[in-house]
Amino acid sequence: MREYTRRQVALIAQLLADELVSTYRNEQVPLMVDNFSRAGFTRDNLTGDEDKLFQMLVTAAYDRRPFSGAAGGYEVIWGIQRRTGSVAEALDRLGLFTLQGVLARGAEALEERLGKKTYHGEPLAQVDDKVEYARTLVQCARLVDTGLRTKLAEAECTEDVASIYKDLTTVHGIGDTIGAKLVKYLLREIGVGNVQPDCFPLSVVWPITQELWVDNAFSKLTARVDVTLPPLVMGVLLENGDPFAIDALFYLQRYREGDFDQLIKDLQSICTDRLPVPAGTRPQEPGKVDRELAQDLLGVIEKILGDAGSVTDAEIKAAGLQGTASAKGIREKAQRMYNTMAGLAEEGNAGGMLQYYNSCLAYEGGQHIGWVLSRLGRKTLESEAERFQDIYKGGGAARASLGTEA
Repeated sequence: MREYTRRQVALIAQLLADELVSTYRNEQVPLMVDNFSRAGFTRDNLTGDEDKLFQMLVTAAYDRRPFSGAAGGYEVIWGIQRRTGSVAEALDRLGLFTLQGVLARGAEALEERLGKKTYHGEPLAQVDDKVEYARTLVQCARLVDTGLRTKLAEAECTEDVASIYKDLTTVHGIGDTIGAKLVKYLLREIGVGNVQPDCFPLSVVWPITQELWVDNAFSKLTARVDVTLPPLVMGVLLENGDPFAIDALFYLQRYREGDFDQLIKDLQSICTDRLPVPAGTRPQEPGKVDRELAQDLLGVIEKILGDAGSVTDAEIKAAGLQGTASAKGIREKAQRMYNTMAGLAEEGNAGGMLQYYNSCLAYEGGQHIGWVLSRLGRKTLESEAERFQDIYKGGGAARASLGTEA
């Protein structure tokens, strides 16, 4: 594994975080919401029907190995691909898929019923000598029966999230990772309550990284880039206001593993790529041209930063844009972009600057800031994109001409 500078690792973390946010919001969340809707878990059902919430908790508790491995993935466990052969069907046949069906029976009766049934060869009663599912069913039922629906529906802030997470993880069989998944499913994706994406604390989100597919993705990132990359990415996601986007690693590994591997290669190339060097080029000249080109490109970014820094909250209000962005937020995002570009320019990495520019153009949050700046008559990444590209292409031509010099 090649070694990267701290600045290079930070750049890769920023770009990867941008990609995760885009993938999570635009691909994964719509898929998860559709999947859960087909399984009967909608916002209205979960807040209006105590059985539905109970069923979701119990199903999540079974969404683990060895069940998920034997069944072929969570899609079967939840009954998303088909109801037949799901955990839901198995528990329903046993009369244990409703709140009262569980609360009306004692622990021994539950154990006896569960003990008679296997799921893909695995006993529904117990797994790994650690989880006794009779206890899990009873505690899930009691949690729902004592007001969890109301708590979810009224959730608004970080403290509410932390309290719900604590309630969930006190249930036998629902540990830190499954508890984090349930918070993500219920409050972030399905949208029960009114919790904004930036209100989920690291203590609740981080256990997601222990999930099999996310952990595999982390292993790739640490092996191919740097051991500090995963926490750096999480830090950027927290700063960007959507920490659960780290779960896009699950989506990429589960459904687009080839694309994820290519993404890592593309991110690595940003720290190594330079403009093509024609045969016969004198070794000292290309570096000079790269540095000069990088500084010219940075000049474009400096003007965008200057325009962003001149925006005031009074101006935003006068334009009727209050609530869409703040002057401080615009300045901070523009400054972060500039800092990254300045680091690349210092290295003479014009190719990396172009790739980072294009990544910023594709980033949803950046597009929003660009829209606000455009409404205020300021320069934006979008408005200066053609100029940036022209400077880059012109620099490439200048470098190529060096190959013809004596």
